Amino acid sequence: MRHNNNSRRSRGRGGSNNRKSSNPKMQTFDSNGPDVRIRGNAYQITEKYITLARDASSAGDAILAESYYQHAEHYQRMINEFSTAADKTDEKTETPQVDSNNNDAVADQDKPAPKKRAPRAKKPQTVDA
Repeated sequence: MRHNNNSRRSRGRGGSNNRKSSNPKMQTFDSNGPDVRIRGNAYQITEKYITLARDASSAGDAILAESYYQHAEHYQRMINEFSTAADKTDEKTETPQVDSNNNDAVADQDKPAPKKRAPRAKKPQTVDA
């Protein structure tokens, strides 16, 4: 008997289609470094590799220290990517500023300024004698 693929229940955590988008800054990684396995978010892994590099450097192992620094640099680049991506999405979702005088949105600088009307002609004054 063949089952209809659409009517099947998904197994596990809902599959890849049902996953919610999460904050990439808080995403957990498993890092397999030269002699150590580190688990945590990108910031935590970066800090741990920097600490390990300093320890290796103070112990006199420059090669291992450089390896740890390279691993830390990789995760630092990931942090920078997350930050620039977040900045781009923040720019897209910014709300227009409100002028406190008339509560209308302030005109963007890209838009041309509204045209001003020509001043009215003055009425001739009559002199009483």
